[in-house]
Order: sequence, then structure tokens, then C-alpha cells
Amino acid sequence: MFRLFVLALLLGGCAAPYDYAEDVDFHSFTSVALAPDNDIGSLDGSRIGAATRAMLPAQGLRLTTPDQASLWLHYRLQEETRLLTVMPRMLSPHPGSWDDDERVYGAVKEQKLVLWLTPPHSDRILWRSRHPRALPGDNIKGAERRRRIEQQVAELLQNYPPRP
Repeated sequence: MFRLFVLALLLGGCAAPYDYAEDVDFHSFTSVALAPDNDIGSLDGSRIGAATRAMLPAQGLRLTTPDQASLWLHYRLQEETRLLTVMPRMLSPHPGSWDDDERVYGAVKEQKLVLWLTPPHSDRILWRSRHPRALPGDNIKGAERRRRIEQQVAELLQNYPPRP
């Protein structure tokens, strides 16, 4: 029983959170294109674009041009600040008080990959998924960076079409 609990916790931590419009029949969409406003000129943008173009057909969507697509795929690198903290030592008393304050010793800026689908020329988001882990830092380059981005895109697209 304990093993099942631990396995559920581990698998739950791997799933990319997603949300979708529950009033939409996702099986009615047959084609997709990268949204024209995506940044495919940057290195990471071109890697994300290539990974999504390679993986979207496996999700039942045919790749096409933006003017013929029934869905547009958008992506963004969302910048977040993660605080670096240490846990309190609550079991060791100090003179006059307990040391139970969480200590912040720094902050790290991270980028997280977000994918979302909209109808063409619309701002209505039909499906959205955000990867829980940060994109590789600047110390990861070239083929290894491409591989990690492909892995994150694959994990995000596992949630499409959404399962109610």
C-alpha cells in the first residue's frame, strides 16, 4: 500500500498541469498551425516550433498554414522567480525562542514553457498547458538543449486532446 502511495506521488509530480474549455469538442479540430505571432526567430523559439511541428500529427492534428488551420498553437517562455529557502530547525531550541522562521537566501529567475491553442484570429484559449519544470538554463547548449526542449514539448502535448 505504501509503495502505491509513493508511486502516485511520484507520477503526480511528472504530469504537466493543463486546462481546457469544457464546452469544446476537441475531436472536431483536424488541422493546426503555429500562430503567426510566435517567436520562431530565436534559437529556443525555432527549437520549440520544430518540436511541436514534429509531435502534433501524433495528436491527430494535420499541420497546415495559419490561414487554413482550425487551431493555432501559441507558445511562450514564462519567466518566474523561484526563492531559494532553507527549512527551519524547529526541534532545536535557541535561547529565548525557537528558530522556526524559513530563511530565504536567494532567488533564481527561470523560464517555463507554456503552450496554448486558440481558434484562428481569436484570443479565446481552448487548451493550455504549462510545464512544471524550468526550461534548461544557459549552461545547457546545442543538441542537449534541443533534446530537453523536445522532451518538455512531448510531455505538454500528452495532455491533448484533453481527457474529461
